[in-house]
Amino acid sequence: MFMFRDKHLHVSLILILVYFISLSIQPYIALSSPLRVYYVEVDATIDAGVAEYILNALSKAEAFNAPLIIRLNTYGGYMDSMDTIINALVSSKVETVVWVGPPGAKAVSAGTFIALAANYLVMSDGSVIGSCQPRSTAGEPVDPKILNYAIERMRALAERKYGFNDSRVDIAVKFVTENLDLTVSRALELGIADFKANSLQEVLSVLGWSDYEVVVVGRSIASQLYSLLNDPLIVGLLFELGFWLILIDLLTAGVQVYGFIGAAMIVLSLFGMGLIGPSATALALLIIGSILILVELQYPGIQLFGFLGLVMYALGILFMYREQPYIEIGVPQYVFVSMLAIGGGFLIIYVHNVRKSWRRARGMLDPKRLIGMTGVAKTDFKAGENG
Repeated sequence: MFMFRDKHLHVSLILILVYFISLSIQPYIALSSPLRVYYVEVDATIDAGVAEYILNALSKAEAFNAPLIIRLNTYGGYMDSMDTIINALVSSKVETVVWVGPPGAKAVSAGTFIALAANYLVMSDGSVIGSCQPRSTAGEPVDPKILNYAIERMRALAERKYGFNDSRVDIAVKFVTENLDLTVSRALELGIADFKANSLQEVLSVLGWSDYEVVVVGRSIASQLYSLLNDPLIVGLLFELGFWLILIDLLTAGVQVYGFIGAAMIVLSLFGMGLIGPSATALALLIIGSILILVELQYPGIQLFGFLGLVMYALGILFMYREQPYIEIGVPQYVFVSMLAIGGGFLIIYVHNVRKSWRRARGMLDPKRLIGMTGVAKTDFKAGENG
């Protein structure tokens, strides 16, 4: 009977088999699933991380042809992230709902834009929408071009939702031009909001989805990382610390880890500033990770370099998925990443052992180590010839 002698090869083949089995059964899982509705909660500034969060949930909902409910409670946020979310909602293949909740919640500024981009707007008691006039980060009035864009953006969303020449379009435009605010009762009276609900169960009831399975989508590590990198204070600190760590590395003799950490910090800060995109960030982090692993192999025993190299790889993979926000990280991807990590660990251990054996063998063949030792000649020694 044939048996695998290499245990590492045996494990790798099993992992590959599991990966392909997961690929084959995934379509059948999707087909046999019950009616469901996906649900996300946003209680934060509208930034790149929140955009990633909503787009990820929307991609999952579209994969199962299921509606998406976004519970929104925000003072607004960044216009570019708002536009990313709006574009996704407008082009969505499934029904989308924005619920301004729980009672007493608000969806002002960028939140109102997002609310009108959804198919249905549901508000709770004590909730408010409006105040959409854009301001700079310092609170100053923005360039007239940006203001005009915000006005026409709101008009386009209202026309899509309510129809051309509808009086509600003019009301929606006043969210921007006059910083108009509406309570739930006023929004329902004017026809801006579609329903009132004070809980998720009430939202499902008014929409006719009471028998749907609710799938709650949590925020991923990547989404939280992008929100962190959208904070100007964090970005400034990363750049400053990165600069000083590189300087310390240059002034310190020997191979140090400071410079690599500093380089990664500067790369992340440049991404947060918007100077480089996700692809360039992923490439830079993967290169830094590769260099760290090579240093670990060159100087075995340090271990910190190899660990940081794998961390850089993980960050690089996160940014690769950021470039394709509609890709869902499911079972096959997790299996593949696990296989990659295990295979990478085996490779590092293998190369590390090969280097140790090579150094040991080279040391044994060093002529200086043979002086004064007793040996057995395999052939006769003759003058002028090797023996």
